Order: sequence, then structure tokens, then C-alpha cells
Amino acid sequence: MEVLFHFIFQLIKIGILASIYSALLIGIMMTIRSFKSTEYLERVKKKKKKYWFVFGLFISIGLFIYSFTYWGNHGLGDSARIPIGKFKEIGEINGTDSYIEPKNYPYGAMMVHSFKKSDNFLTGKTEISPVDRPEPFFSWDLSKDQIVFFDSEKEYNQYAKNNGLAKSSEFKTFRESYKKYWGGIKYWMLP
Repeated sequence: MEVLFHFIFQLIKIGILASIYSALLIGIMMTIRSFKSTEYLERVKKKKKKYWFVFGLFISIGLFIYSFTYWGNHGLGDSARIPIGKFKEIGEINGTDSYIEPKNYPYGAMMVHSFKKSDNFLTGKTEISPVDRPEPFFSWDLSKDQIVFFDSEKEYNQYAKNNGLAKSSEFKTFRESYKKYWGGIKYWMLP
């Protein structure tokens, strides 16, 4: 049910954004027309409502498609996601369980507590799950899709220092990272 409500909200937001972008596009075209008039721009001036609708339709289709791509999908309903590069992501379900899915992790999804992305690495602190008991800190090489675990914070911080990665004190929770990544201008300008 949450997915349905969020999907309907997405469609409404896409409609509003497409309407605004279409009006801006016509405004830009009318500004250009005042400097250099063409036959096409004259037709747009005479039939603004028609072109506003047509442009809005194409823009809304584009925004709808974008909202389901790797770069535009931020989750629906009770799931959320943050793309981290190399077509990998950090996911969250039910607003509580954050996870990653490294290739060489035997249990599929690995629960994470907090993390930080640095270049081609995601480093962080693991969350104890009922299925497995990973070591408390990890470094995921996104290019090679390999994960390395560390037994202690001290061991991890030494590795981070040697490799120019984030220290454990820089890790953020999923919610903090989600707000930073999807907030601000992305929230207002994209679906």
C-alpha cells in the first residue's frame, strides 16, 4: 500500500514538474523569439497552450523514465536507495535496515550501520544480523566488487589512513546520507 501511495505521489510530482518545465521552455522560446524570430517560434507564440501541453507530455514521459533509472530511482514506499557508483547501491527497507550486496559476500545482503563513500570505495560499520556475524568494519572496493573486513576500529582506521579512506568517525547513517544525496535541489527539481 505504501508503494502505491508513493507511486501516486511520484506521478503528481512529475506532472507538476513537467508543467513548470514546459512553461519555462516556452518562456525561453519567447525570449529567443524577441531577438530572432523564426516560423516555428511564431507558431509557438500563437498556440502557447497547445505547445505547453505537448512539451509537458514529453517532459513528463522523460521524468517518468528517469525516475526508474539507476541515477533517478530513490525507492518507492518503504524501500529507499542511494546509488554509490559502478551501478552499485545502498538500500534500506522499512526505514530501519540498511544493506549492501557485495558479490563476494556469502549471505547476499549485508546489513550496515553507518558508512562513507570515498572515490571507488564504500567503507563502514556493519550491523549484526540474525543470519551472519560479520566483523564490525568493512571496506568495499566498488571497482573490483570485493569486500574486506576488519576486526576492530583501530585496525580499520589504520587501513583507512594508509589508503586515503574515510575514518570511522566520518561514517553517517543511511538516513543522514539519503537526505544529503537526495535532498536540496534534487528533491525540488527531479521526481
